Amino acid sequence: MDEHNLDRERAEDVVSDAEKIDLFRLLHEFWKAVQRLFWIPVALAVLCCALFAARAWWRYTPMYQSEVTFTIQTSNSGSTGDISGSNTYYDKAAAEQLTKTFPYIISSELLQSMLRQELGVDSLNGSVTAYTVENTNLFSLVATSSDPQAAYDMLSAVMQVYPKVADYVIGSTDMYILTEPVVATEPYNDLSVLRPAIKGAFLGCVIGLAVVLLYAATCKSIQDPREVRSQLNQVCLGTIPQVSFKRRSKETEPIVSIQNEKISGEFQESIRRLRMKFLRENETKTAQVLMVTSTLPGEGKTTVASNLALSLSQNGARVILVDLDLRKPSVKKNLGISVQSRGVGYLLTKGGNAQEYLLSVEDSDLRLLADDESTGSLRTKAASRRLNAILKELRQEADYIILDTPPSGLLADSGAVAHLADGTIYVIRSGVPQVSHILDVFQFLGESGAKIMGCVLNGAHGSRSGYGYYGYGYHYGYGYGGYGTKGYGLDRKKRDTKE
Repeated sequence: MDEHNLDRERAEDVVSDAEKIDLFRLLHEFWKAVQRLFWIPVALAVLCCALFAARAWWRYTPMYQSEVTFTIQTSNSGSTGDISGSNTYYDKAAAEQLTKTFPYIISSELLQSMLRQELGVDSLNGSVTAYTVENTNLFSLVATSSDPQAAYDMLSAVMQVYPKVADYVIGSTDMYILTEPVVATEPYNDLSVLRPAIKGAFLGCVIGLAVVLLYAATCKSIQDPREVRSQLNQVCLGTIPQVSFKRRSKETEPIVSIQNEKISGEFQESIRRLRMKFLRENETKTAQVLMVTSTLPGEGKTTVASNLALSLSQNGARVILVDLDLRKPSVKKNLGISVQSRGVGYLLTKGGNAQEYLLSVEDSDLRLLADDESTGSLRTKAASRRLNAILKELRQEADYIILDTPPSGLLADSGAVAHLADGTIYVIRSGVPQVSHILDVFQFLGESGAKIMGCVLNGAHGSRSGYGYYGYGYHYGYGYGGYGTKGYGLDRKKRDTKE
């Protein structure tokens, strides 16, 4: 095989691998979208189920039948023209011939005119069909109508006039009645909404899943460290695995910290790699004050900020971790600290010396500045100036100051901090925020003076830590006073004006 063919086969293998990756990613996105948007197929299934059931009920018309059965006999002496003709010998062929010709006879203008005349009406309210029992000379007529009396009258009229017309088709026949027709007392077609309802529910579920699949196919999120570079043009400082713990009743929420003995070595190693990559990137930038933020709540920014701070302090650096998420402070909870303290929120309103409120973290050289309760926001210029003064004071006390700020895709608080920080670390939950939303936040942060050093990909594919039990991940339930997570697509102007 020549070199050209080898190159072509390698190229085809690469394309095939890319297609498999894309298919895997689509299925992964679809499954996550189903978990997040499961209510769409459920709602459509319920809606279509109700619509199909209502349509079946609305379109239901009770129908009644009257039936008469004959035996067909051929007559040696000619037709009597009467249904109760002479009984000669059985002829199943005559019965089959009557069944075959009946649709043409009953639809003929001659018979229709005779029936209308016999009934004394201008139009027939129903229909008449015929069938024969296989291998017999039994011939049956069935009249169907929405009025039971009309069905009976129409069948009686057919019994009177049909033999006269049939004689012209198959010759002289005698029709002997076996069962007399009666007026129906109940409809033969029961109202059934179960089957239409099931059909509607199935159709609605399929449509809902198709909608979710379309959404998953059009979603563009970051799921791989390489995409941080290709989609965002940023350095990936590290990847953090999802942490899982065994859920036990009557236990507090486990601490996602490298100080927790139950944390796996994979998680601890990912934090060490993050620290090393950050230190290499920071050799030329010499950033002392670092802002850690994300697009949405629950992406793991607080976990990354607190564990990076712990790791840097374990490496011999003097580190101060500042909780600047004044609306929803969570750093202390993330570190398992229950001692009461005061932080930036208190200093902005009451004033004071920041060094007096620094809280030492047990079993580490890390110090913490954090409030216990929500104290407002940092969006005013006065608050920004006072915060700058606090940071200048803290710069004298630490090698690194790490600021845990609110999600930048929801609130504008980080914009008041961005120009005060020497660098920004951006945390991205794998597969959660859309690329367009992240880029929108990047623009907002850039206009606010932020200098993004790189991104941390949390929960990347193939990275899973813990024991395979219930996954707590990094979801700690941010509320932000009703903001939810619907505002992550807001542009900068809307974000600046929304409170």
